Amino acid sequence: MTPSAVLGPYSAAVNIAEDLGETSPSGLSSYASRIQFNAPAGYGTRILRVYGDFIAFPTQPGVIPSGTSVEIGWGLKTTAPDGSTRVTYPGYPNVSAFDNSFVWLQGSLSDLETRARLPYDLNVLVGGKLGADNIMLSQAFVALNTTGIAIHMEPTFVVVYQFELQSAT
Repeated sequence: MTPSAVLGPYSAAVNIAEDLGETSPSGLSSYASRIQFNAPAGYGTRILRVYGDFIAFPTQPGVIPSGTSVEIGWGLKTTAPDGSTRVTYPGYPNVSAFDNSFVWLQGSLSDLETRARLPYDLNVLVGGKLGADNIMLSQAFVALNTTGIAIHMEPTFVVVYQFELQSAT
């Protein structure tokens, strides 16, 4: 009997809570959670759709100090190395695109906007094929945090995926 070329689609709900505060000297603090897909032998994982929301708010009660802000973000990516050999930003010699990212959201918090909720429903048309490890990384970050406050972030999402038979070549 010939195995099916595609198994699924399947879905799984995920919620990850992370508190990020002090930024590194580069101005960025991030954390990546590993999500392991258990593909049958000979199959790989492809992400088809991701929907849910990403929320962020300060961990300390009260108000973000006047005149301060923080950039927040979250995304999904494969475990391939960051960067790109195919895409660069003209005028920014040390910055490149990230070929391994297939979902990326960002926003900001300030004394005027102390909470964020970023809903999304994304069909992953390109880039959702995971590496041979079948691991998807959920990565949250804060950057340029001048608030002095740790930020609580929660991506909550449903991931729709399928297992695809790998070619023998």
